[in-house]
Amino acid sequence: MGVPIPETGEVTEDEDVVGGLISTSGNANVDIFGFEVEGTWTAETITGAYGSQLVINSAGNWVYQADNSNATIQALDDGETLVEVFTVTSTSGTTTVTITINGTTDPPCFVRGTLVETPAGARAVEELQAGDWVLTRDQGPQQIRWIGASAVDTRNKERAEQLRPVRIRAGAFGPGVPERDLLVSPQHRILIDRPDMDLLFGASEVLCAAHHLVNGFSIVQEPGDLVIYHHLLFDAHQVVMSSGCASESFFPGHVGMDRFHDSTREELFSLFPELRALPESYGPPARQVLRAYEARLVRDRLVPDVQAPVRMRKG
Repeated sequence: MGVPIPETGEVTEDEDVVGGLISTSGNANVDIFGFEVEGTWTAETITGAYGSQLVINSAGNWVYQADNSNATIQALDDGETLVEVFTVTSTSGTTTVTITINGTTDPPCFVRGTLVETPAGARAVEELQAGDWVLTRDQGPQQIRWIGASAVDTRNKERAEQLRPVRIRAGAFGPGVPERDLLVSPQHRILIDRPDMDLLFGASEVLCAAHHLVNGFSIVQEPGDLVIYHHLLFDAHQVVMSSGCASESFFPGHVGMDRFHDSTREELFSLFPELRALPESYGPPARQVLRAYEARLVRDRLVPDVQAPVRMRKG
């Protein structure tokens, strides 16, 4: 009869999306005295937890598909995963198909028009060039090694949450922080330095992705439109100031680099050749980076200077 062999597969958030779905496939087999043979399987469709399903036919050919826009999948950051396990049946018994869903993080960036602090005063991010000096929180004035820009059509409904900029309203983190509305990409990480951060995370300052802080009134996601995002890269990951709010520079990790076109990656590799084979060589993030579930703790503790609209009761 043989022994059914466990199967595995993986998909990655936002990669190879077709019709709003991310997918992978394989073929379940049976082991008979060390040889893999096809076997006879129960043809069925099994529903998963993330707008997903596994379809298997009688020959053991299976296809897994998940809804890329599923909120739980879109909440994943680089390095985070979800796992789904499906039980499939053959005439020789049952086995499992285990699917890993990998998270990704788009490159953090500022929206065109953002004012960035430099030794000569605040300058619009689109006016900055490689070689210009920017004030950093940890190392004072630092030179920009590379600056990139990309125009993004954020009207794509399937990718709205990961494309549309986040507006941090003036005073969202307290009086003057930020001094004026600040627009950043959803994955752009903001420095949080509340007194309770050390108690919660063992660090007095942490970095938190902007889209994890969205609360619907003081921090909101903008409607879809054509947006120009700008990326600032230094010799090391830095915390910079824009409109009185501290946030990160571009961090060229695995996913950050993968999100760019080949020509852009080659440009970066010419500046940092070691990144081609060893992305970790750039060094660590400037601060501890919070995961989605940790960021929600921060969001729920924020007491913004901007108050939610007061609802008037009738009668």
